[in-house]
Amino acid sequence: MQYKYNNLKNFYKNKNILVTGHTGFKGSWLTSFLKYLNANILGISIDKIKQNDKSGFNRDLIDLEVISDINDLKNYSEQIKKFDPEIIFYLAAQPLVREAYINPLHTFKSNVMGLIEFLNFIKSYDHNIKTIIIITSDKVYEKNETKNNFTENDKLGGFEPYSASKSMQEIVSQCFFESYLKEKTNIVTVRAGNVLGGGDWGQDRLIVDIVKSVKFNHIMEVRYPNNTRPWQYILDLIFGYATLGAKVTIEEKSFFNSYNFAPKVSFPAIEIINFAKNYWGDRFNYKLSNSVDLIYEEAKLSIDSNKIYKYLGWETDNNLTNILEKTFSWYHSYLEKKNMSNYNKIMIEEFFKNK
Repeated sequence: MQYKYNNLKNFYKNKNILVTGHTGFKGSWLTSFLKYLNANILGISIDKIKQNDKSGFNRDLIDLEVISDINDLKNYSEQIKKFDPEIIFYLAAQPLVREAYINPLHTFKSNVMGLIEFLNFIKSYDHNIKTIIIITSDKVYEKNETKNNFTENDKLGGFEPYSASKSMQEIVSQCFFESYLKEKTNIVTVRAGNVLGGGDWGQDRLIVDIVKSVKFNHIMEVRYPNNTRPWQYILDLIFGYATLGAKVTIEEKSFFNSYNFAPKVSFPAIEIINFAKNYWGDRFNYKLSNSVDLIYEEAKLSIDSNKIYKYLGWETDNNLTNILEKTFSWYHSYLEKKNMSNYNKIMIEEFFKNK
């Protein structure tokens, strides 16, 4: 990795950073990271996640906060102008695959029209924004029966509403860069694999369902035990985002690019289930679901991250056991009602010891 902890701390100190979707799983850890690096943060999100304060992601992590739908420009546009950000991390989205299938209209309004409204606003005034990092998904690629290890040059597509909406974000991002923003603002889209770590409370996510089973003492139903995903650790990914933002801002001019962030190996869900059973013992029980699910889910999915390795030197921990130990340790502390704000800070400090 070309940028170490001291490089990032020197770069982000006192910089004005806008994070949309700052109360989500990735957004919460990103704001924690940036605050640790002494950045000034404006957060915009549609709502406050109920568990965020208990999870240690409280209001103290940001300098300014606006709770608003990303489509409602009147609620936050003047705040952005006054704040005068240099870098934007755009995470605002409806992030759930099953919710997208059930409510496609809301998903497309949030993921597609929300981004269009936002970028159209950015192009409308004289700003000092140097870099916009737009978080999309590893599911942006068109289904291909002969290939499942996708590179950034593969064709975009989407068989269900979530993946289609994220693919459209990719197209919208490049359109606004080429048409309006390339004279002064870099845009980068990042496509990350499935992320593991504490603080995730998203509906129908594997780790969350396991923790709910432990907490409420009910049997978890497992839908697709053999589906493989590029599981990676949240702090590795957020470190990659922050480092990418720094490098692009310092080194690039008139720059649009897209990068995959993923481990070298994908793992089936059953490996996580089996680890959870060993970790939690009798507190966790599961059964395989016999219900027919009409929502399309890719059976095997992996993406190639050689491009970001060559550009940034970034790679994630490929040891699933290490990642799961850190993840379940976080939830164990949460269930024991520990001070998670301190716990999160210690996790970040420990992470940076090797950076």
